[in-house]
Amino acid sequence: MANVRLDQNGVAKGPVFETTTPAAHRSGVSAVDASDPADSSGAVDSSGYQHCRFDLDIGGTGFNSLTVQALFWNSRQSQWFGGGSRQFTATGRYALIVEAGGAPIFLKVTQFSGTSFSLDADYALS
Repeated sequence: MANVRLDQNGVAKGPVFETTTPAAHRSGVSAVDASDPADSSGAVDSSGYQHCRFDLDIGGTGFNSLTVQALFWNSRQSQWFGGGSRQFTATGRYALIVEAGGAPIFLKVTQFSGTSFSLDADYALS
């Protein structure tokens, strides 16, 4: 059995979860995305990983709410499909975990209410 960890008695241990170093996904976003991206070139490549954690830094003035949605790329159809969304009602730093299942994934801003906002999003895979 390849890639199986054994304890001191030779019994197989549970799975090992490896995480990637956080990297930038989107920075300086200040407007709602008018449409889905044209292709998957700006997506997070989650091949070989189950989860994607987005670390969001949300700022703004006159801030009421901001909604983001995870998009998943279907390579056969060359189209994005919308996944779960989350609404934030205050500025701050948030972690959002998405079950990516190895698919290319993109975090889309779908709604904003207020005067102005800025969004930076890093990601880490596990």
